[in-house]
Amino acid sequence: MTPVYKLEGGVYSPGMTGALAGASGQSVGQWARYGLIRPTVFQGRPANLYSYYDVAEAVVVRWLLDLSVTHHAIRKALDGVRDEYPEWPLLHAPLGVGRLSVDDQARLVRKVAEGTYLDAVDLSHPEQVLIKPALLDQARDMLAHGGWVSAVKRLERIEVQPLKLGGAPSLVGRRWTVEHVARLAWDDEGREVLLSTYGLSEAEIDESLTWMEGARELALVS
Repeated sequence: MTPVYKLEGGVYSPGMTGALAGASGQSVGQWARYGLIRPTVFQGRPANLYSYYDVAEAVVVRWLLDLSVTHHAIRKALDGVRDEYPEWPLLHAPLGVGRLSVDDQARLVRKVAEGTYLDAVDLSHPEQVLIKPALLDQARDMLAHGGWVSAVKRLERIEVQPLKLGGAPSLVGRRWTVEHVARLAWDDEGREVLLSTYGLSEAEIDESLTWMEGARELALVS
């Protein structure tokens, strides 16, 4: 059964979308202009606004690009499924990443029958996938656990839930956003308040600082 996603909770700027998806806000804007993702909250000036599931799709795009799937291939695969899956096709459509027997190159593939996956860019391709593809669950799981920065930095105490604190990255099991913790912890006095008054752990504070530093590094990516 195709899952149903609702536009609820979490409104993300291009910069925050990029931080969660592992790219700069500028790159996110380029992906939107090229039709790889769509800002379903607001599109236009001064900036697009993205929903939680838009961000999940941005995570998918970043992952695909890291696998050397081209912008053109992603766009062409999406064009082939948008009529049937108009909302968040990278989450809804039976797409994945696999390798065809003709070569060992990772590519977008589409499930056309049980156990049968063909090249999503060219459904007439006769070669079938050697390994059953996996994609969407991994991307959504990555976002729920703090996005790209958390995955790369191996952070374990950060989560992103669309209905918690406006969908902002936050500490697991606490109503503290990562940004708020980091702002307080940037000086010794604030760090001590977090430890002694609010009972946060050193690890929670350090991960918040690490996440924010990773997000700042991504913002500098052109």
